[in-house]
Amino acid sequence: MLIASAKLADIAARSLFVLLVLYSLPVRSTGQFGLILTLIGFFTFLAGFERYADLQRRMVGANEQDTDRLIVSTLRFYALNYSIWLPVLLVLLVVWVQLPMTDALICGVIALGEHLSNEVYRIALIAPRHRPVLFAVLAKNLITLAAVAALLWRRAAVFDIGTVLIVWGCVSFIGLIAIAIGFTKTWAFDSFAAAGGAKLGQMQQYCASRVHFMIGLVALAALQIDRLVVGSLLPLEQSGLYFRHVFLASFVYQLFNVVSYNRVSARVYAQARAGAPMLARRTIRREMKILVPVTVVLAFLSWNLDVSLLPPKPAIQTLRPPYLAILLLAFLVRAIADYNALLLNAVYREQGILIAQSIALFLSLALYVVLTHAFGIAGTVCTLLLGSGIYLIGSGVYARRSPELKIAS
Repeated sequence: MLIASAKLADIAARSLFVLLVLYSLPVRSTGQFGLILTLIGFFTFLAGFERYADLQRRMVGANEQDTDRLIVSTLRFYALNYSIWLPVLLVLLVVWVQLPMTDALICGVIALGEHLSNEVYRIALIAPRHRPVLFAVLAKNLITLAAVAALLWRRAAVFDIGTVLIVWGCVSFIGLIAIAIGFTKTWAFDSFAAAGGAKLGQMQQYCASRVHFMIGLVALAALQIDRLVVGSLLPLEQSGLYFRHVFLASFVYQLFNVVSYNRVSARVYAQARAGAPMLARRTIRREMKILVPVTVVLAFLSWNLDVSLLPPKPAIQTLRPPYLAILLLAFLVRAIADYNALLLNAVYREQGILIAQSIALFLSLALYVVLTHAFGIAGTVCTLLLGSGIYLIGSGVYARRSPELKIAS
C-alpha cells in the first residue's frame, strides 16, 4: 500500500508538471514539448527492452543477494542500451523537434532520469527494501513541479521551453545521483566488488526478454502512434492542441496502471502459477467492476463540461469536451484489453498478445493517417477509440481460446 501510494503521488506530481507546462507554454512550444515527451517515452522503452517482466518473475522467491545481482546485471544491460539509443534520441530532437543541441543534451539527461525512475518502481514492487529509492524519485518530481510552479507564480520574464528543460534537467541530474546513492544504501552487498558477480549476461537478457520486447514495442506504438502521426502530419500549433487533450486523458490511464493493473498483476501471476486461473479471472472482474463505471462517469462529465466555467486562460479555453470524453473512453477500452493481456501473459501465451496488438496497430496506423489527414484532430481522437476497440476484440478472442484459461471457464 505504501509503494502504491508513493507511486500515485509520483504520477500526480509528474502529470501536474506536464499539464502545467502544456497549458502555460505558447501553443507551438506545446507541440515541441509533447514530441519531446513522446520521444523520451520511446527511448525509455528501447533502453529498458521490457526487462522488468522477466526480471520480476526471476526475483519472486529469490534471496536478497540473488535479487540484487539480477538488478545489477540489468543495470549493466541498460547501460549498453543507453550507448545505442541516446545518440538516436539526440538526432531526432535536433532534426525533428528543432531543438538546439544544448537543449537536446539536457533532454538526454532527462531521459535517463525518466527511465531509471520507472524501473525503480518496478523493482520496489518485488523488493520492498528498495523503497527509499522510490521516495527519491518522488522527491525529484515534486521538486520539478514546485520549481516550475514557482516560475509561473512569480510571472518569470522568461518562461519558455528552454527554461523548462533547464529546470527539469537539473533536477533530473540530482535525482540520478540520489537514485544511485539510495540503491547502494539498500542493496544486500558490503562493497561494489561483492556486487560484481553477474547473475545474467547481456545476450541472456536480450533472449529472455525478446518476446516481451516485441509485445511491448507494438503496445507502445499502439499507444503513442497517434502522437507521432499528429507530430508528422499537423503543424506544431495543431499538435500542441492535441497534446493538451491526450495527456490530460492519459493521466486517468496512468492512474489505472498504478491503482489497479500493477497492484493485482503479481497476484494474477501467482494465481496462474498455482494452477488456479479462475481465481485470476475473479481478481480481474473485481477490478473491472470499479474501473468501468468510474471511467464512464468521468467521460459523461467531460462531455458535458462547460468550458466557460473554467479559468479564463486562453490555453484552457481551447479544451474541447467531446475530444476529452472520447479519449477517456478509448483509454478505458485499452485498459480492459490490458486485463486480457495480463491473463494471457500469466499463462505464458504472449504470442496471442503480440498478434492482437500487431493487428490493432497496423489497422490503427492506416486509420490515423487517413482520418487525421481528412479531419485533423477529430480524426485522430476517433481513431484512438477505434484502435483500442480492435485490440480489445483481438485480445479477448485469444483469452477465450487459450487452453489454460478455458479450463478455468
